[in-house]
Amino acid sequence: MGIIWAILAILLVAVLAWIIWKVVKGKVQKRKLQKIEQKKQIEDRKKFYEYVITINQIILYTEKELEKFVVSIGETKMREIRDGSKKLIKKLIERDDFASTFVNNEQYTSFVEQTELLCVTNANLWDKKIPETIAYFKDQFKTVPESDRKEECIVLSNESIERQFYEKN
Repeated sequence: MGIIWAILAILLVAVLAWIIWKVVKGKVQKRKLQKIEQKKQIEDRKKFYEYVITINQIILYTEKELEKFVVSIGETKMREIRDGSKKLIKKLIERDDFASTFVNNEQYTSFVEQTELLCVTNANLWDKKIPETIAYFKDQFKTVPESDRKEECIVLSNESIERQFYEKN
């Protein structure tokens, strides 16, 4: 009789251990998933800030080029300015990390829509046709936290824009 009680006790302990293990395992996995999700959100936010900085710098550079533009006698043609801004924004949109991070992510729906609007609208018509898009990016730029990384990103963006704006494919 004692052996039966010992076997039942061992089975009971095994069942309780299994139940406790299942509960703890679920909580640990849930916590791990939350940490992974938090890291992904932080990385997505960093990418968002980098894109906002770059797009804002493209807008500023394009505005500067449009101000310098003189019909017929200027060094650059309007088509070159339009093509330069469109080409740079299109390059950003076509990057793999843009699609994987922002497309189909509800948090960035507005950002994706505004970026696409900027790409399909001629740069010389931005102020007339999509002033809210220009304002959106300037407002988003203001929300980027001040840091050395922000300054570095601005410098790198400006160098890239100046190098590629009038570059022929």
